[in-house]
Parts: sequence; C-alpha cells; structure tokens
Amino acid sequence: MKNLRQLRKEKNLTISQTSDMLNIPFETYRSYEIGRNQADYETLLKIANFFGVSVDYLLGREDFTPEERAAGAMATRKESITPLEDDLLYVFRQIGKRYGEQAQRDFVTVGENMLKLK
Repeated sequence: MKNLRQLRKEKNLTISQTSDMLNIPFETYRSYEIGRNQADYETLLKIANFFGVSVDYLLGREDFTPEERAAGAMATRKESITPLEDDLLYVFRQIGKRYGEQAQRDFVTVGENMLKLK
C-alpha cells in the first residue's frame, strides 16, 4: 500500500501501535506497509477508515486525502455552478441515499478514470 507508512508517520504511531489499534498482527501489518503482501478488501476498508482516507488513496490510485479534496471543493464553491453541474450533484446525492458512500466513491473513481483516458 503506497501511502500506508506516510499515514502512520503523520499520526506519530509506530508499526506496533498501529497494528495493535487495528487488531492486525505486527508482521502482517508490516508486510502491508513495505509492500510484501496485499490486504484483503475488508482489511483495506478497516485501514482506510482508521486513517480517514479512501481505499483508492491507500492503493495509490488517488492523489488526494479527504482534506485536500475538501479544500478543492471549497475553492470550487466560489464559482457559480451550471444547471448541468447542479444535476450532477443531485444524481451524486441520490446515489449516496440509495446505495451508500461506497457507491459515491465508485462514481467519483469512474469520473477520475475518464479524465486519465486523454
């Protein structure tokens, strides 16, 4: 996991402390951090929730932490939005209500992947 060590260091935690808090054996957690092994999906979610980031961020597929993404959203709010952008926000919120936050994250990932195609 590309960003795992950095996230742990930002919280001023040792590998031992982090593995204890996550209830993951020390050597298992260490192997994730150095890239020797990959966590299963449930463990990825547990680690992402612990650090307050997305699974995509942990895997290095997304460059923004939630704080950085929010800062970008705040900058965008200064601009007026178009009716089409308003429709997009409505759809995004409906996806969240109907299918949950993970579906919203998947929706965002699809959009980000489209941007990478060009």
